[in-house]
Amino acid sequence: MKLDFFKMQAQGNDYIYFDLRDKPLPKIEFSKLAIKLSKRNFGIGSDGIVLIHNSKICDCRMRMFNANGSEGKMCGSALRCVSYYLSQKSRKNEVTIETLAGIKTGLIKDKKEGLITIDLGIPEFIQDDEITINGHKGNLISIGNPHFVTLMDSLSDNIAIHQGPVIDNFAFFPDGINIEFVEIISENKIEIKVWERGSGVTLACGTGACAATFCGIKKEILKSPVLVQMPGGSVTVELKENNIFLTGKVDHVFNGSIEI
Repeated sequence: MKLDFFKMQAQGNDYIYFDLRDKPLPKIEFSKLAIKLSKRNFGIGSDGIVLIHNSKICDCRMRMFNANGSEGKMCGSALRCVSYYLSQKSRKNEVTIETLAGIKTGLIKDKKEGLITIDLGIPEFIQDDEITINGHKGNLISIGNPHFVTLMDSLSDNIAIHQGPVIDNFAFFPDGINIEFVEIISENKIEIKVWERGSGVTLACGTGACAATFCGIKKEILKSPVLVQMPGGSVTVELKENNIFLTGKVDHVFNGSIEI
């Protein structure tokens, strides 16, 4: 069976996308497909795969599988990419996307530049108290998916690859955890290094940028809007009343087809 796909990236957070709307759903295990295709040297190479389905209540339904085959409830980078893709197909400037973490809205700020804003809803602390893991004190925050945000005086280049798997595999997180190592540059600017559960070190994480910003604002260290610098590029995060908004550019990389 041959499947068409397209690849997009947002600040280097790259996924392989399959538009399965109005098509019979292939009888395949998408978790195994994600593992196979995501391998950088032996597959297409990505942080995972994203499926676009029909929805009875939104413009589409999105499912995403990480590079290790696990299914995620939320992905800010993929939401922006799917929003851009739908806008190109429908010429809409606002789209709604059904996810396992609820309905999300994408706003097309600049179609030519691929500048997209996603309303990710209301973030929250999973628990009030900080916890300390392997010497890193941080907060647990939900942006539809769980994050451990730890503030640091400075970031080394390899902090995520060295400390990410240690924290992710800690017994406190039986399902794993997304991790943001954060350096405060100013009240409106931060730098983060990312470890994503299911994918490992990535160049960016949209929900991670939101979790880090939300944490800093609630600690009264940051003020909205906040520019978030990541290894793959920058995004802007705003907290408006209760909702958090993620804005950044996306890029269509290439189209292709693959035998599965």
